[in-house]
Amino acid sequence: EQAPLGTSDRKAFAWLHQLMEWQRDLKDPTEFIQTVKSDLFQEEVFVFTPKGDVKALPKGATPIDFAYAVHSKIGDHCSGARVNGVMVPLRYALRNGDTVDIITSNAQKPSKDWLKFVVTSSAQNKIRHHLRNEQRERSRRLGRDILARELRNHHRSLATAEKERLLDKAAAALRLSSADDLIVHVGYGK
Repeated sequence: EQAPLGTSDRKAFAWLHQLMEWQRDLKDPTEFIQTVKSDLFQEEVFVFTPKGDVKALPKGATPIDFAYAVHSKIGDHCSGARVNGVMVPLRYALRNGDTVDIITSNAQKPSKDWLKFVVTSSAQNKIRHHLRNEQRERSRRLGRDILARELRNHHRSLATAEKERLLDKAAAALRLSSADDLIVHVGYGK
């Protein structure tokens, strides 16, 4: 006994039926291919890596979306892009058939501004993750500085407090999971 057709199965079947009708109606193979491409790929763009690999991205995708689709480290360090051999802005909307070469720099980091023009959820999530980690690290450094200063005002040292696990005890009393979380919370001003 076969399972009833699901919604996606019915859509695929309807699309295949439409495809067969177009092939019958359109005698010119070039016209048929153009019709199929415009219908099938209107929501996606297909771009190439310099080595010739194909990446499918949503319409409106940018070189940063492409960079993250290749690898998160390439996305994190994307400093520029050449499309079809020409330098383009990072907000450039990729087109079908473009060959994209990403330029990276170890000094480059994701920017909050990138969230204004990337379209893939994967790139957005990776950028947000990086920004959160960066903010947490800044808060950790600030929290260590604040705690060290306050402990010095009371003739104590942060190193001694850590060694004696006093920060762990304070974190537990505040229902935080670790001394590190305590330091980060101090840095956040909580």
